[in-house]
Amino acid sequence: MEISNVFSVDVEEWFHILDSDQTPSEDDWDSQEERVRQNTGSMLKLLEDRSSRATFFVLGWVAERYPELVREIADRGHEIASHGHRHRLVYEQSPDEFRDELRRAQDAIHDACGAVPKGFRAPGFSIRSDTLWALDVLVEEGFIYDSSIFPARRAHGGIPGAGTEPWRHENGLYEFPISTAGVGGLRVAYIGGGYLRFFPKWLISKIANGQISQGKPLILYVHPRDIDAGQPRLKLKPWRMLKTYIGLGGCEAKLDSLLGELEWGAFEDVIPA
Repeated sequence: MEISNVFSVDVEEWFHILDSDQTPSEDDWDSQEERVRQNTGSMLKLLEDRSSRATFFVLGWVAERYPELVREIADRGHEIASHGHRHRLVYEQSPDEFRDELRRAQDAIHDACGAVPKGFRAPGFSIRSDTLWALDVLVEEGFIYDSSIFPARRAHGGIPGAGTEPWRHENGLYEFPISTAGVGGLRVAYIGGGYLRFFPKWLISKIANGQISQGKPLILYVHPRDIDAGQPRLKLKPWRMLKTYIGLGGCEAKLDSLLGELEWGAFEDVIPA
């Protein structure tokens, strides 16, 4: 594969925080303040201003409630991919439940914009060594690529020792692991989520340019809530609170700078025809 840098967005709400008893239950989601449309709109403007294209992994639950948002993403020329339906960890599902989640999300996204996603990213990067069966389900359901494997230790998943560059599984599915780097003895996703918000821009650029010089493509991921300093705060445990809300005020400027410095595209741009 000829791989370029990929900019990806996981389209979910501010309260879709995994693995915490302080987050609203699914029954209460509809009563929460809605912020995903405004935040995703800001992300779309950033990309438009920098003439960049991205892949948006859309939650089926979001597509059902805000189909006009999904249509806008598609109409602006971005790729629509699947983030599952209800933001459930893969390892908390059976294969049949996982298949149902995929189908519900596919139906919701297709109804919203007419697209049939060919890419998938699991909530929390929760395809682990004990849930590799999910990769076969993805192929059976018509997916061409996955971006769910996190090649390091992680609270919700991770496969330490997994490949850090794109590869193809034996079943034919293309895999795009999130970009990671060794920092302070740990392998971290320096260009995604909480680490993107935490690390100073100069350090992110230094690591990113070093990897690019070695011929390694970058895969950035971000959530709409990552640029929303005004979002409501959940009463999380102290360490989780720090990871969830640190650096919200400066993340949009970091993304704008990265979009200006480097070339970015969507996953479908780099998959062989």
